[in-house]
Amino acid sequence: MKMIDFGKDIKVFPVALGAMNFGTTTSKEDAFKVLDAYVDMGGNFVDTSNNYAHWAGVGDESEKTLGEWFASRKNRDKIVLATKVGFDRKGVGAGLKKEQIEYWIDESLKNLKTDYVDIYYAHTDDKNTSLEETMTAFDSLVKKGKVRILGGSNYDTWKFAEANFIAKEKELTPYTVMQQRFTYLYTKAEVAPKYEFNETVNRERLRYLKAKNIPLVAYSSLAKGGYEKTERLPADTVIDGRLDVLKNMAKEKGVCASAMAVAWMCNLSSIGYTDVIPLFGSSSVHHFTDNLKGAFIELTQEEMEILTKA
Repeated sequence: MKMIDFGKDIKVFPVALGAMNFGTTTSKEDAFKVLDAYVDMGGNFVDTSNNYAHWAGVGDESEKTLGEWFASRKNRDKIVLATKVGFDRKGVGAGLKKEQIEYWIDESLKNLKTDYVDIYYAHTDDKNTSLEETMTAFDSLVKKGKVRILGGSNYDTWKFAEANFIAKEKELTPYTVMQQRFTYLYTKAEVAPKYEFNETVNRERLRYLKAKNIPLVAYSSLAKGGYEKTERLPADTVIDGRLDVLKNMAKEKGVCASAMAVAWMCNLSSIGYTDVIPLFGSSSVHHFTDNLKGAFIELTQEEMEILTKA
């Protein structure tokens, strides 16, 4: 199994396990089962946030559930752990000011029962705080050993690039990972996302990431389960022959359509794209492992062209 190199001796499995609902709509018991199954299949990349899932609870349930799992399994050093800061949490916490970043990393470390996180994301752009303040604050966490590398999520491409330009000019730690919405099916460009910067990755952004050798962690990669039940697809999804092409190849490979979408994303680097790491979770071990099978499918160039050009 090819591992993706994030630098600083951080190598991740081609699929990230999303822990967003762990501890809220997914019970601790079920979360542990999914985490164990993921690790058993070779996985090592777990993603959470300091506000998951505040709409179904308080906002620290996911991190606390992972902290209990690390303590139980004694495997923290074997997992590449990512968390985030910057989004709203029941009316508090939104923003990327110095004091917010410094406060929330300590809260996350406490909840996760660890003294460092491997990847710390700016969860979304903060238009009211200068990039220099944000990047300086993040850099201080790296220098203190609380964070290994930085990532940016829900930024416009130009703003992400500007943040890294400032980091270079000021000799600060740059963003070396991007997390953004991305899946196999296209979305309607004219439909605005729920949150201002929650845009789907387009071709221009993919070219930028390839040019800068920055990997993409793709959230909403399974389109809310829409590959299995079309009625679940987000309202801005383009439903056309592209979905039929995916489903037909999935049938040929003997996997579900979601696994085929995962396979396509995992194989994009073979046809000249940056490394793409699909991010998804589940409350069911069966559903999660069925979808994870896509990480083990090696598609030929011809198969990738059929899927990509559909």
